[in-house]
Amino acid sequence: MSSSPRLLESHLGLTSHHAGLISTRTFRSIYVTVHRPQRLHWTWSAVEPADPHAVVLFPSGEGPDGSALPVGRFVPPQADETIEWNASNDVVAVWVPVETLRDFVHDAPLRPLVLQPTPMVLAFRAFTLAIARNAEDTTSISRYAIERLLAEMVFGTLLELYSSDLPERGQPPLTDRARSAMLLHREDPQFTIAELAAELHVSLRHLQRAFAKVGTTPGDALRRMRVEFAESLLRNSDYTVLTIEEIAAHSGFSSALQLRRALRAEGMPSPTMIRPSR
Repeated sequence: MSSSPRLLESHLGLTSHHAGLISTRTFRSIYVTVHRPQRLHWTWSAVEPADPHAVVLFPSGEGPDGSALPVGRFVPPQADETIEWNASNDVVAVWVPVETLRDFVHDAPLRPLVLQPTPMVLAFRAFTLAIARNAEDTTSISRYAIERLLAEMVFGTLLELYSSDLPERGQPPLTDRARSAMLLHREDPQFTIAELAAELHVSLRHLQRAFAKVGTTPGDALRRMRVEFAESLLRNSDYTVLTIEEIAAHSGFSSALQLRRALRAEGMPSPTMIRPSR
């Protein structure tokens, strides 16, 4: 796993001092860093780092020319991008492993994006600033919850931006859009396929036909996504503090029994067999 100084060096070629690093909060694989930049420009290289992270930047203050800065920016690791600051800027950054975004982006290339002040982005910014200001220690459960919320907010922000950019990008397959939306809701056991169809502005029958063409159903795809998430939590030693019931709840199942049934339907062993011995 990287650390924030290594991320700054590998992604920006800057030491912690030159990046103006003030503080870091770590949530397993996601970092929230606060900066007062000493170098008045940050430049990303076109060379992919060994442990690539995308970053969402939330700056405060004015740009170098006195103009208002955008509410936020998304920058992938191979952006070939330069951002200029002035001496009064504070910057809060959310560093997310590219691997975490794979389920959302599939094979689509990541590119720099300017974030607009939509309700989603403003909520993401407010949540991130609150985390950055709170230096108190957190429990393993709260760190897990914060990590998942940050990841889901990045998913939601990208989904919103990519959806608004469809005329340029071309309409992606309905099943891909559905899977991206499922990622945002997989932890909610009350989320239904009917709600998914409504969110995608298609009929339930149309959604079912699209998944039938790839040999599955939307319900099975959502269940599989929840099972894969639950399995990753069960196998991760960081989450041994969580009970099976809590793992089930965090991965979108209404009970441990429902999780066991879903695992069985996917041909997998029970939760206790998946979880490593302590």
